[in-house]
Amino acid sequence: MEERIINCRLYQKLQNNEKLSTEDIKTLMNIVRKEINFLIRNNIILSPMNYERWFRIFCYLHETGKELTDLEILGLYKDVFFQDTETLNIPIDARPAGFVEKLKNVAETIDEKLLEIIKTIDNHQKEIDQHSLVIEVNKEKVKENTEISQALNIILKELEELKQQNSSLKEELKKYHIDIEKLKEELHQAKTEANIDFLTTLYNRRRFERALLDMLRDFKERGYPFSVVLLDIDDFKAINDKYGHPIGDLVLKEVANILKNYLRANSVSARIGGEEFGVLLPGVEVQDAVKIAERLRQIIENRHIRANGGFIKFTASFGVTQVKAGDTLNSIIERADKALYKSKQLGKNRVSVEV
Repeated sequence: MEERIINCRLYQKLQNNEKLSTEDIKTLMNIVRKEINFLIRNNIILSPMNYERWFRIFCYLHETGKELTDLEILGLYKDVFFQDTETLNIPIDARPAGFVEKLKNVAETIDEKLLEIIKTIDNHQKEIDQHSLVIEVNKEKVKENTEISQALNIILKELEELKQQNSSLKEELKKYHIDIEKLKEELHQAKTEANIDFLTTLYNRRRFERALLDMLRDFKERGYPFSVVLLDIDDFKAINDKYGHPIGDLVLKEVANILKNYLRANSVSARIGGEEFGVLLPGVEVQDAVKIAERLRQIIENRHIRANGGFIKFTASFGVTQVKAGDTLNSIIERADKALYKSKQLGKNRVSVEV
């Protein structure tokens, strides 16, 4: 359905790359902070699409002066974008993070200008000190001339007031600098979290697929091989049903920790579904990929977690494939998935290959 229009002057200025005033910058920082706090508070993923849409909502609320509860804000979002708020935490956005990047670039540009101004004020302050010193010296020479002496006193007083004003301005600008540093960090965090699975802190499916596309491009250009491993925790629904979802979450985290600790640094690990994980192994051909998958399988098989006064053991099934000429993202994923399905059919807790 078509989006309902809400007006937001600052959003339009950002979209049109218009120059922002000092007041615009202060407003921007306030809106971004409120938005990010709201998204985190309501467990909404900071994907680029969510970030941009919610910025428009909070910009609109700021410019209209409306004070709404979280539930009312969620209702406003639904009215504006005709979207069920329960789907907001599903990272389906495939658009580039242009809006987040635009805000980050604005913050960096403003911060550079602020630092330049602070440096200029420091230099100006030194010049004022030098002029004051010269006047003090000359004042002694003409102290018998009352009129000149009085004029010099007035100049010295004005220079002192100018120094105080400069000092106050410098302190105010330093505060802005600190605020903008915080804003840049928040924007960086927002961009990072759009690629991360919150529960396991592995990459999410979108980031996994982006990395896979990069490897496919590298294979086509340079012939650089890689392998894909898909793994799925066996009987995970039974674990959730028997022990509860919090225990199921612990199992997911444990598998994620194994992938983090037992794979090379250049490998890409991701949670790509409920209990399904994906691994990209750059420079690894299928024979070695099978050995890596088998090692992971054995480690998982021998792990356990403490729960309900005892130990819970679990296993995982694996599917392995290697890139080949003509592969697309879908074809190589389908082949690895077929291998994973074969492992499930043959009794689970095993490694299968499709070439």
